Amino acid sequence: MEIWPAVDWLDGYMVRLEQGQYHAVTRYSDNPLLVFQTRFGQLPRRIHLVDLDGARTGHFTAWRLLEQLSHHGVEVEVGGGFRDQSSIEQALGAGARRVVLGTQLLQDLAWAKELLTHFTPDQLVASLDISMGQAKLEGWTKDGGSAVILWQNLYQMGYTLCNVTDISRDGTLQGVNIAFWQEIVEHYPGDIGAGGGIRSDQDLVVLQQLGIHRAVIGKGWLSGQIDLSQWEGVFYGG
Repeated sequence: MEIWPAVDWLDGYMVRLEQGQYHAVTRYSDNPLLVFQTRFGQLPRRIHLVDLDGARTGHFTAWRLLEQLSHHGVEVEVGGGFRDQSSIEQALGAGARRVVLGTQLLQDLAWAKELLTHFTPDQLVASLDISMGQAKLEGWTKDGGSAVILWQNLYQMGYTLCNVTDISRDGTLQGVNIAFWQEIVEHYPGDIGAGGGIRSDQDLVVLQQLGIHRAVIGKGWLSGQIDLSQWEGVFYGG
């Protein structure tokens, strides 16, 4: 299972939101590279970067940070505000390994199908942020319908990568909801990434045993409850 440390970016700061609420924000630093260097002495292989400003407005803004991370050899999975082909091309050109798509992809299946004529499935990640079985859109501010039906439609088109966030646990450090992830593994085909509430090594072991392919960790590593250096493959040489 791949582990992706998350960097959520808002108003020029590395932050965490609690359950996706923009008024429940904790600021950490305006220099994510320095945070990793100070804590671990190196940068990780991979970072899951989300521009929260972009998620709300529909226009990705964290170009400088994306370019900095790519320049330092970090594989970046980037999301937040990518709602047209040109911005996806720009992100990949700036060094992103792949682009995470939520609102626009889920609302416009014709556009989703069109994208697969321009990009390969390993360059695009569907993002499903789920609360009570429903997908949440536009920075978790709007309902988007049944999450499982949305993903099954995309999977049938040719999408293979899907990041699922359990909104009820996101940013809370309450631990993973095992029943939630059992349901995901059972009904969501493809390469599934998990996020939301991951707070301990045991949570990661549980997800791995369930068959989750990737784990996105935010507050768990920022709070120090998960030591990324203890997990194989997070850092080069590790």
